[in-house]
This record gives sequence, C-alpha cells and structure tokens, in this order.
Amino acid sequence: MKINGDIGIGIILLIIEAVFYAVSFEFINPAAAQWPRGVLIVSAVLSVFLIIQGIRDKDAYVAPEFKSIKAPLLALLVMVVYCTVMDLAGFFISTIIFCPLGMYLMGQRNLKALIAVPIGLDLFVYVLFVTQLQLQMP
Repeated sequence: MKINGDIGIGIILLIIEAVFYAVSFEFINPAAAQWPRGVLIVSAVLSVFLIIQGIRDKDAYVAPEFKSIKAPLLALLVMVVYCTVMDLAGFFISTIIFCPLGMYLMGQRNLKALIAVPIGLDLFVYVLFVTQLQLQMP
C-alpha cells in the first residue's frame, strides 16, 4: 500500500504531539504548561492540514530512500539519548556531551566552536535560569 509522505509525516507528528501534550500534565507548575500546550495545539492543527493536503494530492507519492531519512532518524536518536542522559546526569553534563555531538553531526568541524558553544550555552543557562530566575535545572 502506497501512502503519500505528507499523510505519514502528519500522522507521526500527531502522535508525537499527543504524547508531549499528555506529558505537559505532569509539570509541577500548571501555569508553566500553558505555553507548550498552546504550541502543541497549533502544531497539531498544522499536522491535520498536512494530512488533508496529502489526501488531496494522491499522485504525489514518492518512496523514501534510506539516505534521505538517515539524517532525521539519526537526529531523533540523538535527541532521545540526550533526554535519557539528561534524566540520569542532569542538564549541564548532558549538554556538554551532546551539544558538540549534534554540532558535529550537522557538519560543524571547527574545534573551537565545538568546545566554546556548549560551554557558553551551559554558562548562559546557568546564569539566566539558575542564578537570575532561581530555577532548578533537571
């Protein structure tokens, strides 16, 4: 059975959005969940439009080749591992590990950037969120 890629992507996005929407009910502060829920609702509406477009354009089926989906699948895998490590080791350690890895996978080969960006990101987040806003990072 051939299916338009827009339909497949729209369905996958709806599933991901539903999972994240359900997770938003586990937030400690209910007010903090309002923005993510709003973004997820807008994204879900756009996903429905994508599915409708795929249904209307039945002749646009293109079989995906592995080389065209390899990079997105790798990025998804890195994000899942990043979230898992963040849960175990915390934000700052996991960011120091996975930020340069993600940058390298996206094509960054400048060693100074691979070192400076994760350190700068951690410092920025620490100063803004921990010291100024007094939030606890995972």
